[in-house]
Amino acid sequence: MKKTGSLADALRKYAACNGKKVRVGIFEEATYAKADGEPLHVAQVAYWNEYGAQVRVPEHQVTIYRLINEKTGDFRRNGRFVKQNKANFATTHTVPAHTINIPARPFFRTTIRQNKAKWMNGAPKLLEQNSVAKALRLTGEMIKGDLVESINTWKDPPNSESTIAKKGSDAPLRDTMQMARAIGVEVSDDDES
Repeated sequence: MKKTGSLADALRKYAACNGKKVRVGIFEEATYAKADGEPLHVAQVAYWNEYGAQVRVPEHQVTIYRLINEKTGDFRRNGRFVKQNKANFATTHTVPAHTINIPARPFFRTTIRQNKAKWMNGAPKLLEQNSVAKALRLTGEMIKGDLVESINTWKDPPNSESTIAKKGSDAPLRDTMQMARAIGVEVSDDDES
């Protein structure tokens, strides 16, 4: 039988875990910038995607910017929208109130269900080879990597046709990639929440 360490050493290291914890997820400070200046929390968007949601959008105004050929008066770029600083023509339109239906895409729960045994089985080995804080950090980074991979590869249900037209691709959970970048790892003592 191969000796990998003493039980007393393992128990001392385990006892040192008392009071340490690792958090993995999207933390409170991660936000999207909104056009009206009010931040939208990435965790809120992740929740809507995880469980599905109906988001009520109030009536509002949008300004569309385009380029016009000043000689002919025709739209340039086949009438496609351009950024404000590139435009020489703008129109303002009222968008009526509507509801956005977001289907459930349980990337978080699925990742946990599929990987929790791997994480739990890997933790004792990491504790044997590292300090408690480092073992927790490494476990957290493994969980983070699996969550990011889940976001980056999620396919079902696919985006709606209108979302595909807006984004230019059928990549659920991946528009700005902010959600994947917002996954964080934090190791702390129990009394630090």
